[in-house]
Amino acid sequence: MSLILHLVRKDFRRTRVLLGIWCPILLLSVVLDAHIELFLDGRGAVQEVGTPSSAELDFAVQVVPAGLLVIFLDLLMRAAIVSKLVHDDATVGSTAFWLSRPVSGGTLLASKAILLALSMIPPPIVVYLAVSSYLSGSPSTSPEVFLIPVVSTAVLMMLAVLTPSLAGMAALGGIMAGVTWGAFLVLSWLAMPVVGGEGIAEVAMHAVTQNTPWLLLVGVCVAVICHQYLTRRTQRSLGIAFSGIPVFLLLLAVGWF
Repeated sequence: MSLILHLVRKDFRRTRVLLGIWCPILLLSVVLDAHIELFLDGRGAVQEVGTPSSAELDFAVQVVPAGLLVIFLDLLMRAAIVSKLVHDDATVGSTAFWLSRPVSGGTLLASKAILLALSMIPPPIVVYLAVSSYLSGSPSTSPEVFLIPVVSTAVLMMLAVLTPSLAGMAALGGIMAGVTWGAFLVLSWLAMPVVGGEGIAEVAMHAVTQNTPWLLLVGVCVAVICHQYLTRRTQRSLGIAFSGIPVFLLLLAVGWF
């Protein structure tokens, strides 16, 4: 246990600058997101189908692009933090940790998981609860508030343990997203004669707003991370990662056929 805590402290010193940069970006991202949600919730049915007012156009032109930019920076900083934490003791390539460090995979996994669980999950939840409480008078109790930080952290760590760098994370993430989206389009085309376009959109939207697909995604990520640290079989770990895609798609398409 003392070795794990020593590794946690060491990794925190490595990432504290990035964590410090991320904190104000996170705060700004949550504030802008909350303002956009309040704006959309405040528009009535007449406003939605009618011509937007000048104030609404000003909001859309000024706040929405800024919000998207800050959300991108937030995601980039999260990826950079996870990359720094994992890739300094990489699990693949010529710099893999077992080639030069007398530390077991289980010990290293425990230290990384503890630091990520403490630094990447509570801050977004606390900030969102505080901002929503300030803007609306009561903190949000939506499950997404607690689920999104867990999902994003798990996905980023899974990508990191399968790649040697931040660029590799981006490439692998793009490939997996492209495969998932392409398979979804094929399933949509096959289901079109049965349920029609509106039925596909309705079922897919209902599915992605449920917790089950995202909990499955977290489970796949955890399996990949543990498998890679404990066995260092990258090809098998990739196989586990990609095997989660058809199951995820089946949950989205369960009501189509």
